[in-house]
Amino acid sequence: MRHLNRDLDLFERIFGNPKVALAALVGCLVLGAVGFALGWLLGWRRIASALSLASLGGVLAATLVRSGNRYSADTLGEAWAMCRHNDFSLTGSWARLNFVMLMPFAFFGVLAVRRFLPVALACIGLAVGIELYQGLSGLGACETQDMLNNAVGGLLAAGVAWLLTGKDRWSGRRHRTTTPPESPQHWASIST
Repeated sequence: MRHLNRDLDLFERIFGNPKVALAALVGCLVLGAVGFALGWLLGWRRIASALSLASLGGVLAATLVRSGNRYSADTLGEAWAMCRHNDFSLTGSWARLNFVMLMPFAFFGVLAVRRFLPVALACIGLAVGIELYQGLSGLGACETQDMLNNAVGGLLAAGVAWLLTGKDRWSGRRHRTTTPPESPQHWASIST
């Protein structure tokens, strides 16, 4: 219970910053709308797609909306060299926050597209990209532990969602279309 209180205090501290809270609200609304539109256009599950991208708005606000007070790197190589190399751990509030940060994105992403690999690769890319961007911009410290915790949490959530979609996957039902919803081919493929 003590750890939970510390974790909730950290969450309050992050989103207690008005700039972060506003960026999270706007990011969630805008990316949620984009997710809904992508779901409609690509034949994905619209609500799951919207929830996946809306959660990404919160992640980006929490990690990228802050005042820079660190040295920034000039190149990706320099950012990687400056990155603090440490291992996976769940022993602190920041580590646990990083572990759960990409879970909603990954979970709802797999439910939306019904595929594990693209979402898993997106989680890994986001984890690495966010940390390197923090090192390049001086917005925060680049740490491999944060990359690992983000990626492992996202992969775990994607795996759980993939297992939950198993009945639909193995029954041979098709959920994803390759034609736009307004085309005659789309309606023909649905009616068969």
